[in-house]
Amino acid sequence: MLNTLLFRVDANASMGMGHLLRCLALAQALVKKSEQEQTSLKIVFAVKADTVSLCKQRKDWCGELFVLPEQLPQADEPAYLAAYCERQQVAALILDGYQFDTQYRQTLSYIAVKHIIFDDNNDSGPLFADLVINGASNAQQLAYAVSAPQAVLCVGSAYRLLRQEFNYPHYKLEWYLRSKLTLVMGGSDPRNFSIKILRQLEQQGFRAKITLATGGAYAHVDELKQFLSQSALHVEHLQNCQTMAELFGQSLLVVSAAGGSQFELQAMNSPALLLVIADNQRNATLQAAKQAWCEAINCITEDNIELICERLTDLWSKHQQLELMHDNCKSLPQHDGASKVADCILQLISQRSK
Repeated sequence: MLNTLLFRVDANASMGMGHLLRCLALAQALVKKSEQEQTSLKIVFAVKADTVSLCKQRKDWCGELFVLPEQLPQADEPAYLAAYCERQQVAALILDGYQFDTQYRQTLSYIAVKHIIFDDNNDSGPLFADLVINGASNAQQLAYAVSAPQAVLCVGSAYRLLRQEFNYPHYKLEWYLRSKLTLVMGGSDPRNFSIKILRQLEQQGFRAKITLATGGAYAHVDELKQFLSQSALHVEHLQNCQTMAELFGQSLLVVSAAGGSQFELQAMNSPALLLVIADNQRNATLQAAKQAWCEAINCITEDNIELICERLTDLWSKHQQLELMHDNCKSLPQHDGASKVADCILQLISQRSK
């Protein structure tokens, strides 16, 4: 029996790519698990038109694309998805995005599929889910028994989702082999922290070489190129970088937007300065900072560029402290969370088919 799993997720320059990439990590794990167990599985991503190019430019993409009509109101999406699920005999519908509010989820809940949801803070009301995914360290304390009382809970650090590239141990260099100072502000960097930080470092006369990685949804490439062409900074720019595991594994220090990247950084034992730029990132980042492998700066209401560059230059000058952060990171348990979540989903849909 062919089991079809439908992901409903979007990515663009304003919302970033984090939701899409963690769905991709789960899709990759599901495909791998299905191949190992020789089961029939079909992965489909239901996305808006502006997400399509970001999917197609991924070298590690897996799954088919189902593009929603451009003029389809969000209030009409559940009925549209319900019709698709019935036609394609979808086994499970996986939601990831803050645009899918309580009313949207409740309307979807009447579709005869298994309902799976990615969540970060459990602060959006009833989830109407059969399975909940949250890889934050303290996710088990977020009262999912109230918001999703019947759900299977894939919550806590054992269920962190990483794309398959982060499973290659040879990318994870020992401390004495690392050399890079890396700056990465996510897939879109909507507030353009990349240029703001570089401008401040230039004003300070910073001289170390910087590797800047920007994502496929980064909208300021021309402005960045113009700046770099006139700057005295030593910057290697990697546009639409898709080798993040290798890059993180070579880094002495990474300055990064918080969010899903922090799980990738921890997996690669990479000391980090994490910038919290959205409320949904606060919970997991505070927990990570307590583990002493990273530092966090609150940038939700203001950019704090001077503070960022002050901490960056201070940490970069203290390799002994960075090595301690690396060791703290290395001592944390490593989990193949994507595989564990894939197991739970496949078990869930197998119960449905009985």
